[in-house]
Amino acid sequence: MRKVAIITGVTSFLGRSIAKYLLSKGFIVFGIVRPDSEKKDRLSSITGLKTIEIDFDKLSSIDFDNFKIDYKSNESKYIYKSDITFLHFGWGSTLDRDNFMKQMLNVDYSMKVLEFAKRLSAKRFIFAGSQAEYSKSAYGLAKKRFADVAIKNLKDTDMKFIHYRIFSIYGKEDRENSLIKELVRCCKEDRDIDLSSCNYKWNFLYIDDFVKITYQFMTKDIETGTYDIASDDTRLLKDYCIEAKSALSSDIMLNFGKKEDSKETFAVPHIDKMIDAIGKFRFTDFRDGIKLV
Repeated sequence: MRKVAIITGVTSFLGRSIAKYLLSKGFIVFGIVRPDSEKKDRLSSITGLKTIEIDFDKLSSIDFDNFKIDYKSNESKYIYKSDITFLHFGWGSTLDRDNFMKQMLNVDYSMKVLEFAKRLSAKRFIFAGSQAEYSKSAYGLAKKRFADVAIKNLKDTDMKFIHYRIFSIYGKEDRENSLIKELVRCCKEDRDIDLSSCNYKWNFLYIDDFVKITYQFMTKDIETGTYDIASDDTRLLKDYCIEAKSALSSDIMLNFGKKEDSKETFAVPHIDKMIDAIGKFRFTDFRDGIKLV
């Protein structure tokens, strides 16, 4: 049976990375984008990726009944009667984490995505939740809310719901204002960097490991449930910063305590459940991964 992946948030760092990896593994990959998306050009270099233009915010239940994926080349035939995995990585207002109303709109949006997956008889639905679910931020509460409602919604179906709680993923194509990208840039440009105290636990997972873990979740018979997605390396964020500086042979000053610490709770991941599901996994050492950013 043909293996098909349908990805929301395909223009994101995670979405693009997974799309490319799955295509290399022979998957038929569709990326869902809004018709007016300004980020569609990010996908032009991904050979073989097929796109579907849908704005779920404007799609009603009646629209679902009449919805057709219409391609001149009849590519819609790849979706039906296939082993479909829906990867829901689309989430709005990710930088406005304390706005409760905006975050709860994401729950409504996500329920429409889930309904679409049901209509296509997807076998599994992978939702990109967050470590923020361990905090009391509106962003974390909304992510948890959707996962809880979705599992109940699928109770009487055969679709597996895989709820990721993703910790910090880093890599070359991450957003430019991420801590890791800024730290690497300062090391390479020989510029000192101001940081928070960084005196709290953290966990970094290299992007290549993330996509390989996701591939395992898509190709193994894994049960519905919540899984912390992280590496086996949890330690003080300060230690990560110091190791990055050392690995990049930099002499810059790491000015700890110059910025305020985040108000969110810093959770410690428990990856035993993930490892039990996918089997033994060899993680990329941070010292090696940081050199590839």
